[in-house]
Amino acid sequence: MHPDWQTEIVKYCENHSSIEPALLQELVRYTWLNTVNPRQLSGHLQGRFLAMLAAINKSECILEIGTFTGYSAISLAEGLAPNGVLHSIEADPELAFKASEWIAKTPFAGKITVHHGPALTTIPTLNIQPDMVFVDAEKQQYEAYCEICMPILKPGGVMLFDNTLWSLKVLNEQELNHDKDTQTMHAFNNYLKSLGVEVVMLPLRDGLTIIRKAG
Repeated sequence: MHPDWQTEIVKYCENHSSIEPALLQELVRYTWLNTVNPRQLSGHLQGRFLAMLAAINKSECILEIGTFTGYSAISLAEGLAPNGVLHSIEADPELAFKASEWIAKTPFAGKITVHHGPALTTIPTLNIQPDMVFVDAEKQQYEAYCEICMPILKPGGVMLFDNTLWSLKVLNEQELNHDKDTQTMHAFNNYLKSLGVEVVMLPLRDGLTIIRKAG
């Protein structure tokens, strides 16, 4: 895990949470050794949270925007219903290939499909109605992802957005005044609050916001 998030509290939480599966531990090592920005990895605590939430939600169809090396897709797939499926979209062809290789090593290979291409043009071609959406891709497109996914999300379904604390820069007045990316994330957080849906922002890792569509 990136040292920014490996606090004593996080370590304690990890030690008192379910063990990270061995294959995911291997994927963590691989990602840190072979990718340019390994901090994009979901990691132990968030991965266990995603798996549990998918199970609690009894998810039959999950849409993921941003596959990276496949850690979050594999975690989410753990919680899928017996006949559930997961569609993951990755814009980078090399990352899509790497993720597919790791997913192929899991018991969930037949449930996960990795799509290569831009999410905004890929989503309409999938013809799915997900009950869970996990967004961890281009932050400037978060609002657009929300707008395209909300109409197809099943009633009572949930959407999750990663990195909404933006390395705590959203709390820094100087960053809010001068950094465009921080301004974008702060504006998106305000946008979610204005939607009139149930919304909870968690200080998990780099910030994880969950919204729930009315049932």
